[in-house]
Amino acid sequence: MQLRLMYVIIAVLTALVAALAGSVVTVVEGGRPTAAFKTGALTFAGSLTLLIVVMGALGVVGS
Repeated sequence: MQLRLMYVIIAVLTALVAALAGSVVTVVEGGRPTAAFKTGALTFAGSLTLLIVVMGALGVVGS
């Protein structure tokens, strides 16, 4: 149980890093803060979903 929780925490942290990178790229390219927030939110949702699906396929999370 603790190992699965660790993997979920790692997935969330990885998704947050991807969201931060997406926001930074948007700001560096001259985007407004609202665009950076939107990019970060979409990147976070997409990467977290992808990570959970991959982890589920590997049998790390799920039943």
